[in-house]
Order: sequence, then structure tokens, then C-alpha cells
Amino acid sequence: MKKNLVIALSVIMIIAVIGVVVFSIVLAMNKQKNIDTAISTNDQAAASAPVIETRYDEHYKVGVIQTGLGSASKDCYGGFMMELDENGVLASLDVEYIVEDNEELCRTKIKELIAGGDIDLLYTIGRFASETAAELTKDIPIVFGAVNSPDEVGLVESNEAPGGNVTGVSSYTPCFEQIDLIHTILPKAKTVAALYSATDQDAVLQGIIAAREAKNIGLDCTQYTIEDKAALESALKKIKENKTEVIYIPVDKFLSSNIATILDFANENSIPVICGDEATLAQGALGTSVINYESIGRKAAGMVEAILFEKKAPATLSVMYKHDCTNMVNKAVRDKLKIEIPATALGEIELWEAPTEPPASPAPEKKSAETKAE
Repeated sequence: MKKNLVIALSVIMIIAVIGVVVFSIVLAMNKQKNIDTAISTNDQAAASAPVIETRYDEHYKVGVIQTGLGSASKDCYGGFMMELDENGVLASLDVEYIVEDNEELCRTKIKELIAGGDIDLLYTIGRFASETAAELTKDIPIVFGAVNSPDEVGLVESNEAPGGNVTGVSSYTPCFEQIDLIHTILPKAKTVAALYSATDQDAVLQGIIAAREAKNIGLDCTQYTIEDKAALESALKKIKENKTEVIYIPVDKFLSSNIATILDFANENSIPVICGDEATLAQGALGTSVINYESIGRKAAGMVEAILFEKKAPATLSVMYKHDCTNMVNKAVRDKLKIEIPATALGEIELWEAPTEPPASPAPEKKSAETKAE
């Protein structure tokens, strides 16, 4: 009996030991499984995390100075940063971004940036920032964006050969593209009148460029320099007498202040007007080409890369002029003038429509004196 009891106890102890061993093995296996899972999860997370790629080993500091708070200036900056990022350049740059609409403060901040001694290049958005930076340093490379006539204001010796430490991308009114738009949406037109103020240097240059481009694409262009309202009335009279088919007006302060006179005449005589900006399009012109300012920033980024990493001198990099543009046609004016735009051109234009205002919310009902009393 006693012998049997000893055997039974021995069996129980053996089973208990085996159980402990099995439990330990299972626990260890589960622990290892959890570790493996965690490692796998971390590997997957690392694989899915964005990888910051860079094409260069060098590292530089770039100061970005933006004057102007409008969408054009913001797009010049946005396009610049996106292009650098997409090209694998941004990771090699330390970008210090300054936005200042006050000219005095802007000048002070540019001085401070230069005085820091660690800026390798300046990207300046807008004429004031660009001219101020060019005045304050002749050593640091400067790439500008959105300056209309850099050669005229003295930023560069010439657009083809800038000659100093400054180059960039002009935001000049895209006269070429605006004249080309005539050929696109009015292919049967043979004659165009270019109106511009004799006293506005920018407008004169735009008019001359437009006339030259018109000739290049086979249009007979007559230029009318306008000095006052009498000259404008005389020009419109000649346009009617000559049965001119299209009127072109660049960005022009005097003509903008008299745009109602021009558009009333154009509508009465069914003459489409191609203009220099979207504001005039909204007032009743038929079409325009407007600059994509993001593309200015992107092109400026390419110049920055060429200067910093490809060791090209700003003096040898020609100012960029032609841009990616959006062709816009005023839908209401198109319908009013009964213009048939060729099907082949529909993919090249954007129909512009005046924004519709949301319906006004109904005024809250006024409670009667009796209701208020309650």
C-alpha cells in the first residue's frame, strides 16, 4: 500500500514538472512571436514612412524674401518649394522664409539676413525685395521671381546676359501668349488693333511686343498710341472705318480707367477684345492669357539648383520670360458675340464665368411685442 502511494506521488510530480516545462516553452514561443510581430510592424512602418531623398551631399542656406501678400506672391513661393522638394533638392537646403509687405521693415530684414553671414543665396519675390537685395549685396547670388522688366529697372545688364550676381524669372505680361490666343480662338481673323498709352513705358513695350508677335503669326496689326480721351475716340473711329476684326489692349492704367468706353464700342460693333489681365476679362473682354505664378517659382527653383549645385554663375543665366499660362475666355462675352470657338481649341482654354453670390440668408422674423412680453 505504502509502495503504491509513493509511485502515485512520483507520477504526479513528473506530470507537474512536464506541465511547467511545457508552459514555459509555450510562454517563450508566444513572447518570441510578439517580438517578431513588433519587429515586422516596425519594419512596415519604416517602409511606409516618407523617405526624404536628396541628390546632393552639399548643404546650403537660402533666404526667401517675399513682398506682397496676394495669391501671385504666395504661388511664387509655393511653386519654388514644391519644385525643390520634387527634385530632391529641398533636403540639402536650410530655407529661411520672410514675408514682409512693409517696405521699411522688409529692407531691415534683408540687411539682417545678409549680415548673418551664412546665407548662400537669396530668392526674392517681387520688385521691391529684388531691387533692395541687389542694392545691399553684390556678392551673394540673387534669383528673383515676379519682376516685370528686370533690365528696365536695372536689376540686370540685359535679359540675355545679366552680367552680375542677379538673375531670375520675369512676370512680364505674357503678350506673346495673348496674341497667340487670337490665332487659337479666332483662327479666321486677319487684322488686329493694338491700343496702348504713349506715356506708359510698360504699356508701350507690351504693345510693341504684341505687334511683333502678331506679324509672326500672320496678323496685320495696326498700333494706336493713346495720349488722352480724344486720341482714344479717334483710334476707335479708325478701327471701325478699317473694319478691324480684333482689338488688343495690354495692362495699361489709362486704358483701364477708360475700359467702359472701349468695351461699349467693341460690343456695339461686335469686335472681340483680347486683354492683358483677368480683371479686364471680368469687365467684359473676350479673352486673355494669365501667368501661372506657380510656374515662376518652379523655374526660379531650377535656377537656384543650377547656381548652388551645378556651380553656374548668375551672370551667365538668362532671365526667363515665357511662362506656363492659362488661356481664359469670358463665356458670357463669347455667347453675346456668338463666337464659335474651334473644337480643336477647347482643350487649350478655360471658360471664365463670373462668380455667383450665394443667396442671402432670410432675415430673422421679428417677434411681436406680445411675443416678447411672453
